[in-house]
Amino acid sequence: MKNIFQNRGPGFYLSLIAGAAALLGAVLYLILDGGDKTFTPVGFGLALAGAASTALVVFTRLKFAPFIPSALYAAAFGVVLRVAVPSLSDVWNKVNFIGGNAAMGTGFAGAFLLCAVLGAASCFAGGEQALAEREK
Repeated sequence: MKNIFQNRGPGFYLSLIAGAAALLGAVLYLILDGGDKTFTPVGFGLALAGAASTALVVFTRLKFAPFIPSALYAAAFGVVLRVAVPSLSDVWNKVNFIGGNAAMGTGFAGAFLLCAVLGAASCFAGGEQALAEREK
């Protein structure tokens, strides 16, 4: 079997880092924020699907493969931030009307944003090394 890490460029490794961070973020999101008003199973599912779809980047050489997890991370960011906004409004207005943990919601939204940025960077960093480097 051919080594899957052979002849891979920086984009491949950025995608792996984003996938590992998203998997860790999704698991922590479930464990730490599961009973709070800032939790949504959709955000958890999108982050987990993004981390799982990193397997496309690892096991295939498809050019569009890095875009799929990146889109899922961006969607997870948007969904988690949208759910955290009512709790943030409590903080901004100095009331406790809605409740929820605004810090957890924004923290996880930030983590999924980081995954989306890393995933987007991996799309343009090149998943394969140049042909001249491979032949050396």
